[in-house]
Amino acid sequence: MDFNDALDQAVAFSLNNLPHVQEDIYLIRDLQGKIRVLLSRERSNTSPLFAGVQRLTQDISGSLDFYTYPEPDIVIYRDRLRNHLDFLNERSAREMASDGTYYVYLHDRLLIGGEWDAAYTHQASTTPLRFTLFSMKGGVGRSTTAMVLAKHLAVKGKRVLVFDLDLESPGVGATLLGNELPAYGIVDWFVEDAVGNAGQIIGSMQAESPLQEGLSGFISVVPAFGADTEDYLSKLGRSYLERGPQGYKPWPERLKEMVAANERHYEDTNGCKPDIILFDSRTGLHDSSAALVLAMGANTFMFAVDAEQTWRAYRFLFQHWMNHPDIRDFYDKLWIIGSMIPESDSTDHLISLRDHSYTLFADTFYQSPAVTGQPRFTPTSSEDDSGNHYPREITWNRGLMAFEPLANWPDRAVPTAYEQFLGWFDRAFLTGNEEEADP
Repeated sequence: MDFNDALDQAVAFSLNNLPHVQEDIYLIRDLQGKIRVLLSRERSNTSPLFAGVQRLTQDISGSLDFYTYPEPDIVIYRDRLRNHLDFLNERSAREMASDGTYYVYLHDRLLIGGEWDAAYTHQASTTPLRFTLFSMKGGVGRSTTAMVLAKHLAVKGKRVLVFDLDLESPGVGATLLGNELPAYGIVDWFVEDAVGNAGQIIGSMQAESPLQEGLSGFISVVPAFGADTEDYLSKLGRSYLERGPQGYKPWPERLKEMVAANERHYEDTNGCKPDIILFDSRTGLHDSSAALVLAMGANTFMFAVDAEQTWRAYRFLFQHWMNHPDIRDFYDKLWIIGSMIPESDSTDHLISLRDHSYTLFADTFYQSPAVTGQPRFTPTSSEDDSGNHYPREITWNRGLMAFEPLANWPDRAVPTAYEQFLGWFDRAFLTGNEEEADP
């Protein structure tokens, strides 16, 4: 018996006992990997369902060895809970099995990574358009792309609101604002919100970027930190608390509240909503990245260089998503961005990049009935440039090294590196008609 075997056994026992328990079973795997069972309420020993609960308890106790609790502690009940498991439901846990009537769900209580399982209620509104820029590793041009895209949109007259949510390595906010930082930033909001004071600083979290000067549109920025942010590390360490002023609150819900508050402030100040919101995400599999990819209803640009470590990391994530309850809703909002493509001898590089990207989707999402059964899904190939797997190209350019947009915008390097990507972006998201849009 090991970590993997324990979960397989627990799921099998739960599935077998669903007809006898006659309710959904939630498996709770704690930080040590130990598994217990969550049911709605305790049955009396005279209930016909009592024997089913007993049998499930004995099955788990007798087989899971180190990976469960003493028999009296294996089953816990909702009507006794006084902590965050009381919020657990089919939207916040991963479906593992079903007998056609009832379901077995898994809730992993992780230090990090748990939010990649979660499902969220997305904003119904389609405006403003939201985009998350995400990467598995740093140094792939993600933040540079956020700034290039912000200016590109402002040139087109769009109102852009940028959130610097790479809190461990903040850069987009300070780079776009220079010395024009607002008083407070995102880490300040999370700290103040935990004690009910976020409303006092929301009006001092946004500033306009000097990069918009002379353009027909606008670039507003919510930075990770502000001019009056002090003791950043102490605040950062409290920014991911799953606690609001009224007690437990999942971090993604707090994130959505922070974004919504800034959107309202933007509209109150400017008399209109922003047209586009850009989220610069933390690198890697942190829960803050999961929230930006899954909770915000955003299109997600997943930056990839053609290297084995990149595809392996994305494969871990995509395979994890195969049983996600919302896979049908978000798979077509994930777009591969092929970054750092060499300027010379790029043909073989692009072929390899496209093949690897297609294989990633073909082995995961394109095998899922929840995806292939959708009316909007059409069979695709590695050469099909309408598919989400098809890499949108950004070329490596020496002129973008040491990128300092406020000091010296690289007028020659940006079109060379970003022509393909920006042309695709305009066709896909601004015109809605790729055939009629200019390249």
